Amino acid sequence: MSVPPSGNRTLSRDDGRIRAPLRVACFLPAFNAGETTRGIELCRALVAQSSERQREVTVRLAYSSSSHDYAPQIIASGLEAHRLPLHLDEGIVSGIMAADHKAAELVSNRGTACRFVGAVMDEIIAWRPDLVVCGFVPPVGIAAQILQVPWVVYLPFPAYEPWVRRHLLKDLPDDFDNALTTRAPSPVRRAFTKLLSAAMLSKGFFKQPTFAAAGREHGWRLARPDLFDMLAAPLQLVTDLPAFYRGQDVGPNTRITGPLFSRPPEIDVDLAIREMFSPGPHNRIFVSMGSSGEKPYLLAAVEALAIMRVRAVVIVAPRICSLSEVRQHLTVPPHILLTDAFIPAHQVNAMADAAVIHGGQGTVQTAVGAGTPIVGVGMQVEQCTNLDNVANSGAGIRIPKRQWTPEKICQAVSRVLEVPSYRQGAARLKSEHDSLDGRHEAARAIWDFVDSNAL
Repeated sequence: MSVPPSGNRTLSRDDGRIRAPLRVACFLPAFNAGETTRGIELCRALVAQSSERQREVTVRLAYSSSSHDYAPQIIASGLEAHRLPLHLDEGIVSGIMAADHKAAELVSNRGTACRFVGAVMDEIIAWRPDLVVCGFVPPVGIAAQILQVPWVVYLPFPAYEPWVRRHLLKDLPDDFDNALTTRAPSPVRRAFTKLLSAAMLSKGFFKQPTFAAAGREHGWRLARPDLFDMLAAPLQLVTDLPAFYRGQDVGPNTRITGPLFSRPPEIDVDLAIREMFSPGPHNRIFVSMGSSGEKPYLLAAVEALAIMRVRAVVIVAPRICSLSEVRQHLTVPPHILLTDAFIPAHQVNAMADAAVIHGGQGTVQTAVGAGTPIVGVGMQVEQCTNLDNVANSGAGIRIPKRQWTPEKICQAVSRVLEVPSYRQGAARLKSEHDSLDGRHEAARAIWDFVDSNAL
């Protein structure tokens, strides 16, 4: 089954050839801040480069709805926004967001998985794009393959099995953090890490049997598909620093493009934040757990900073918990400012002396781009890897989940503030970050794909 090209389109001339405007459908999981903002930035860059390619382009941002989502940012993107007839309730969203934390399936209900795949297929059939773009959204990959539509995927790490087996785990996962493994010699830890890497690939997260079954129900004929098959686009963009992948086999269809995250125009930072972070005798700490962090880790960070001689701005994402829940947990002292507003994180990071964050790629890259040393905690393996890359570069400290206590957080924050090498490491990473234009490189890779496939 394939989707025919759309008709009734105004044609343009390019080097003697008649070319129709390129139609791009980008599917966004609106409940995930990082995935959504990366998709928006990628599509904006794609449009910005259209004049260089002498090709008109129409982009449609298709998204599902949920109770707490980033639909306002999608609608305000300046691109066409289309809400799919697919509402994901809080239970489904929580399951998706926690799946990689627990090595579980994204969706375990077959009916939900079938609705998800079906909604994407219906949108592709109705709108007839020339190209489909998506992030870490397996049902979109399934639908694109069933309908034989060219597609591109943007990811935080290579979805290439040999790379995952060899490189995703930098050390033993936090779930294996205990007194015995902490004292184990490095060769022993490396041997266990290698064994766990192989075992990890047999788990539900990398198998996704429910989405595989849903794909078969909709006509996907691939034998025994897994997550790698669902994300096996002919062009795979990894939106990370190339330095973290030097000497590694990332796969034949993978391009490491550099960071790609939301960087809106400079705006006036909220007065309360500017006052909290105004010049003064005490260090300034920015706290963010993104949209995929978990409440206990946010509360522990606030509790730690409450007893330190610092000034802190804490983002309290409604998906994680409410402002009132934080205030019920502890009396918030005047040197901590809580906010649940959407703020220019790149500007606030640049005002801070250190960032206390989770390991989401966008959150980490925003701190790296500001040259801010990091104290972080990973919610799952990929986030731990993001933080390990920073720590191995001398720009921060990753604290294992089981050790994420107010005492350990205080110690780590004090260390990155007092030891100059952390700020020097952060400056080196910022220099590499600033030498790259991930938006431009990602969009150029897509345009090259479009041209080479005569789309």
